[in-house]
Amino acid sequence: MAKPEIRLKGFEGEWKPDIIGNIANVVGGGTPSTSITNYWNGGIQWFTPSEVGKSRYVSCSERNISKEGLDNSSAKIIPANSILLSSRATVGEASINTCKCCTNQGFQSLIPKNVDLDFLYTLIATIKRDIVKESSGSTFLEISANKVRNLSVTIPNLIEQKALGVYFKSLDSMIQGVTKKIASLKQMKQACLVSMFPQEGETMPRVRFKGFKGEWLNVELSECLSVCKDRNLSETYGKGDVLSVSDDYGVVNQIELLGRSYAGKSVANYRILRNGHIVYTKSPLKVKPFGIIKVNNGSDGIVSTLYAVYVPMDWVSAKFINYYFEPSFRMNKYIHPLVNKGAKNDMKVSDENVLKGNIFIPKEKEEQQKIASYFTSLDKQISLQEARLEKLKQIKSACLDKMFV
Repeated sequence: MAKPEIRLKGFEGEWKPDIIGNIANVVGGGTPSTSITNYWNGGIQWFTPSEVGKSRYVSCSERNISKEGLDNSSAKIIPANSILLSSRATVGEASINTCKCCTNQGFQSLIPKNVDLDFLYTLIATIKRDIVKESSGSTFLEISANKVRNLSVTIPNLIEQKALGVYFKSLDSMIQGVTKKIASLKQMKQACLVSMFPQEGETMPRVRFKGFKGEWLNVELSECLSVCKDRNLSETYGKGDVLSVSDDYGVVNQIELLGRSYAGKSVANYRILRNGHIVYTKSPLKVKPFGIIKVNNGSDGIVSTLYAVYVPMDWVSAKFINYYFEPSFRMNKYIHPLVNKGAKNDMKVSDENVLKGNIFIPKEKEEQQKIASYFTSLDKQISLQEARLEKLKQIKSACLDKMFV
C-alpha cells in the first residue's frame, strides 16, 4: 500500500503514483557566447549549478545576461517560485528561485503544475538517489530532460501536499537560522582574533577588556614555554590514550577523531602530553603549511614523536597561546622565519627553534586568562549551535524517510 510510515495528524488514505512530467514542466538552460560582450551584464539572473543547493531559496546569481544574450542562446526564462534542479555534475541539487531567471545548460528546472511548490521541493530531496541513478556520463554525470520527466513519484492530495510543504519549510527555516547563527559567531570570532591582539606595528590591541591598559610585552616564545622532555618509557601505554591534533577540534583522542589508533606496535619514546600543555604538530595544512599549535584541554595522553610538546611558564596562560596562534596569518608569519628548508624542500623546524620567535603577550596573566575565557565561551557557543544543527538535520532526514512513500 502506498502510504508513508508516519503521517501528519488528520490525513489518511493512499498516495497515488505519478511521474514528474505530469506535475511540473521541465525546462533546460543555456549559455550565451562568452565572446560577445553584449550578451552579458544585463538584467537577467543566470544561475550555474554551483549556486544552488546550499539553501532553500536563491535570488541573486553571480552573473547576469542581457535580453540579447537570452534571445541568442538556448537559455529560457523560468518564472519565480520554480525549482532550479541541477542536472549536471552536482546532479540533484535544488533551490527555489524567488524571482524570474534563467540557467545554464546544467539544469532541468521544474515549473510546478498541479502540485504544491514546497511539497515538490521536498519531494525532490527524497528522490535524489533516483535522479543520480538515472544519470550517466564519462566526464561527469548528467540526466536528460526526458529522464527527469519520467521519474516515478508517489504523491498525496493537494491539501496534504500543502501541509507537508509547510512542515518541511519550517524545518528548513530552523536549519537555515542555525546555520546563519553559526556563520555569524564564526565571523565574530575571526574579527576578534584580529582586533583583540596587537596588529602590525602596534604594541596594544585595539579592543581591550575594561581595567587593563599599558603595552603588551614583546618577548621570545622561550620566555613563555619550555620544551617538555617527558617520554613514555614502556612499549605500551594504552592505544586508547594516543592523542591527535586537529585544527578544527584541537587535541582529541585518536580513536574518537579518526575511528582507530594509528600508533605503532610500540609506543616507547612517544611524548607525554598532559592537560594544560601546548603541542605543536608540524604536519602541513592547506591554509597553515607550517602546522598548528594547540593546548591540551583534556586528559593526559601520548603523541607521536612527530609532535613537539611544551610546558607553559607559571605567568603564562596556555589557552592564550592557543588563541594567539589560531589565525593562519599569525601562525604562518611566526613560524616561517624559523623554518630550515631541507634538501627535499621539506619544511622543518626543531622543537627548540619553534620557541625562537617573538610574540606579543599581556604582562598580566589575568588579562591573558580573560581573553582566553572569552574565546573559549565563543567556541562553546559555536559547538552548541553546531550540535543543534546536526540534530535538526538528523530530524529532517528521518522525516524525509518516514513521511514520504
